[in-house]
Parts: sequence; structure tokens; C-alpha cells
Amino acid sequence: MKSNTRREIMGIIAIIVGIVFIVVPVVLPWLLGILLVIYGILELINRGMD
Repeated sequence: MKSNTRREIMGIIAIIVGIVFIVVPVVLPWLLGILLVIYGILELINRGMD
């Protein structure tokens, strides 16, 4: 159950970031960095709950 929620969150974030990449490609490094930080935090939280 936890894994499905995490995947849904990452899916929504990926769609939003993808749209922003298409509209404003200049922000690519910033958004990619933020996305990786969010993914890392979610992974750490997920491992802490196991």
C-alpha cells in the first residue's frame, strides 16, 4: 500500500515537471535537482517504515 502511494506521488510530480520542462526549458537543472531530492526523501521515508 505504501509503495503504491509513493509511486502515485512520483507519477504526479513527474508529469508536472515534464510539462514545465516543455514550457520553460531553462529551469531544467533546478527542477531536476528538486525532483531528485524529493525522490531521495521519499525513498528514505519508505525504508524507515519497513
